[in-house]
Amino acid sequence: MSTAVDGFAPRTVVIHSVGLLGGSIGLALKRSGFTGTIVGLSSDKNVAAARSLGCIDEGASYEDLQSVVRRADLLFLCSPILAIEETLRRLGGMDLPRGLVVTDVGSTKRSIVVTARQSLPAHVTFVGGHPMTGSEKSGPSGADPFLFQNAVWALAAGPGPIPAAPAGLAAFLERYTGCRCLCVPPELHDTVAATVSHVPHLLAVALVNLAGRTAERAEHTLDLAAGGFRDMTRIASAPYRMWHDIIVTNRDLIASKLDEYAALLAEMRGRLLAGDLSADFDRAAATRATVPSRAKGLAGPVSDVVVSAPDQPGAIAAIAAALTKASINIKDIEVLRVREGEGGTIRLAFDTPSTARRAIEILAAAGFGARVRE
Repeated sequence: MSTAVDGFAPRTVVIHSVGLLGGSIGLALKRSGFTGTIVGLSSDKNVAAARSLGCIDEGASYEDLQSVVRRADLLFLCSPILAIEETLRRLGGMDLPRGLVVTDVGSTKRSIVVTARQSLPAHVTFVGGHPMTGSEKSGPSGADPFLFQNAVWALAAGPGPIPAAPAGLAAFLERYTGCRCLCVPPELHDTVAATVSHVPHLLAVALVNLAGRTAERAEHTLDLAAGGFRDMTRIASAPYRMWHDIIVTNRDLIASKLDEYAALLAEMRGRLLAGDLSADFDRAAATRATVPSRAKGLAGPVSDVVVSAPDQPGAIAAIAAALTKASINIKDIEVLRVREGEGGTIRLAFDTPSTARRAIEILAAAGFGARVRE
């Protein structure tokens, strides 16, 4: 039996679709000491892989959902969005245990929450979820027990006040996955996601297509594409199948934000022709400065340290080893820039300013230049 967290102590956790996220949930629970039973529902191939990797204790096919869910305390729905909604409708026609908590990992929340409210009986609690993390890998073979550490896990329970049940689920997720939960209404979640995730992805796609069209008429266009262009358009490489359900279920808010963006571009075009974009640059710089530089996503604050590292094999490993020896935990790591043959700059995040200062001392003793990131 698992330890109760804020009164929530599921004994049997069922993961519907044991792919990257579902497998990572299973591994994270096991690594963090969850002693209950984890059952995975998936294809025969994924069930076999998940069991061999230790993601789940038991496996079953999707057709076994009704028999498996009868003994579940917590059910994670880890399919694509439209498949999650179909599963919720299937669950609505089943005999579900009283007190069952159902959650999901979909990237949009409004349509999923509405479907859950329309489908599930009153004695079942549904809490929409969205862990703000991922990987370029797929399937249970890409599962990572550390995938959720320090990532925001948005919880959306529906219109009105957040009920008490999500508090126990949030504490459970934070205890066993290392995430940081944030309760938000579904409408707010989808509006913010459209602004900071969905529209930027479409803009990246448009920028790459613009460059492609220009390259048809002007040679060396792509040869001259520098780091800024590559950084801005990296996400444009994702396949459409990964974005289909997101776009379908959030198209109204995405379209609205695209309209706002188009209006801003039209205004800027006028000022461009008039020869004065200084106010636009100043406003953008001021707004950008308010984005928390010491936070990961919407998570709580962290303290950043910038380290200068030589361009040689083992440099990053040596940095990590020095901090590990001093029992200092790195909350996040990012390579900011690299110059071949010279070296690079690495950002390290720590949980408190005092830990960051101690890390600087340790790194200096190991021969690395480090400073607090302002």
